[in-house]
Amino acid sequence: MTSNMTYLSLPHKVLDELEELICTDLEQAFSDAVEARVRFMQMRGVSDPYELSQLRADFIREHLPQQQKLLDKYLDVIPPYVRQHKVTIDEFAQCWALMGTIWNTVSFERIRPVVKLQYQYPVLLDVARRVGRIADNEGPERVPVGSGNTYRMEHSSPSDIEGISVGNDLSALLPIELATMADESLSGLFAYRYATRRLQTFLFKSNLMKKAQKVQVARARQKGPMIVCMDTSGSMQGPPERIAHSLVIKLLQVALAQKRDLLLITFSDKAKIFDVRTNRTSLLDYMRQQCGGSTDGTEMLQAAFRLIGSNPHYGSADLLLISDFKFPLVDRPLLVQLSQLQDEGTRLYALQIGQSVLIKDWLPYFDSYWHLDYKVQRIPWFIQK
Repeated sequence: MTSNMTYLSLPHKVLDELEELICTDLEQAFSDAVEARVRFMQMRGVSDPYELSQLRADFIREHLPQQQKLLDKYLDVIPPYVRQHKVTIDEFAQCWALMGTIWNTVSFERIRPVVKLQYQYPVLLDVARRVGRIADNEGPERVPVGSGNTYRMEHSSPSDIEGISVGNDLSALLPIELATMADESLSGLFAYRYATRRLQTFLFKSNLMKKAQKVQVARARQKGPMIVCMDTSGSMQGPPERIAHSLVIKLLQVALAQKRDLLLITFSDKAKIFDVRTNRTSLLDYMRQQCGGSTDGTEMLQAAFRLIGSNPHYGSADLLLISDFKFPLVDRPLLVQLSQLQDEGTRLYALQIGQSVLIKDWLPYFDSYWHLDYKVQRIPWFIQK
């Protein structure tokens, strides 16, 4: 099944996982384009709701046929390619995310080997899981928890039914919904209501008595952006930079799924900032370039501090440093500023690729640290060019 499609129409009712991913992403891309057009016209001074509605309708009418053709083409071309080349869904999803829903085999075949490094170095997935954290109990907001008793009972007797609700619990469907599911002509409606959690279900009472915790407060923190500081100095050439790229691609997949900002700071002699979610094509172009230059840790941290300070929602950011750490610890004023940000909710993570004795000076400042020692594949002299 697939989620509700507002603009694009589906070629058939039931889609497999790959087809659903393609449909959902193209639908989202078109929806974003529509909203971007409306925002652009608002910036041009258009404020009348009726006029904006007409502009929206005109844009959809002009561009929707082309987007529908693109969807139909992709559904014809991509699934056979994926099956033929034994591409896993996760590999495709990561490459597809970086390509920005623009399919071509040349880019895909260039990105896929980078993604597959995650199988060779599973620590990359551990880093992605930690940096892509969910809201936890360490933030500034407090939530009261009351004491008392809770009850839970098996859904087995009529006395357990308390009323009717809506949701998508298939074990609690009303008979009318079961009839809808069984009717082939209504299966599309059932799929839509399942995806939007609008199926009519029985509401059951709680059951077995269970002691609850006494009154206390728990702290809660919202997700901030993921900010990745990636070392692009000369010492990162070769396998280290490809490993770093693989991790950034995985984090992009996480950011899209969680609707979080992903900001990339590349640093060597100077620091550059990319908004990865909105500038994926530029990132893809940048990843074609080779690392070079020296490493300036001061410039990197200053850029990160400026970025975090530029948006009040960035206070609980996840800041990840990817480097070989062949550069000295920064001056104390920057370390004090870093500690202040950590006290306010920012978390500092580090992935060291390769070896460096200088890492020991940095270790006390990391909330989490990983080390990856990569393998160098040596080409025999008699086949070298």
